[in-house]
Amino acid sequence: MSNTSWIENKLKENGCKLTEQRRLIIKFFEAEPGHYTAQEVFEKVKGICSKINFSTIYRNLELLCNMGIIKKLDIESGISHYELNKPGHHHHVVCKGCGDMKEIDICPCETIANKELKAMGFQATEHKFEIYGYCRNCSKK
Repeated sequence: MSNTSWIENKLKENGCKLTEQRRLIIKFFEAEPGHYTAQEVFEKVKGICSKINFSTIYRNLELLCNMGIIKKLDIESGISHYELNKPGHHHHVVCKGCGDMKEIDICPCETIANKELKAMGFQATEHKFEIYGYCRNCSKK
């Protein structure tokens, strides 16, 4: 199943349509995978559709997050970033200098979930893990 049909099904399940604004947001994330602020998404989408405004982008990002289509990343800076939700999970390294964010495929929580949490009788449903520091460019400054 393509991303678009999965997303359309998810919207229908929640009583929503794939409006032009939502389609533009999703197409942007599919064309340029990454982590973006609402302002960055607005600037990119506005280049395609000049009639769209920031509040429309923000409301739709939040709606798509609530449905699990978009993932919201709340990082140390206090500025939320958004990414298209993908199967599986990953974590991030975040540069404290320039704010660059990269995905990493390691998960230290896997060993914890298999030992300590099971011993406690606790079933984890999700977790977040970010590593903060300085990227190659910022650490040279």
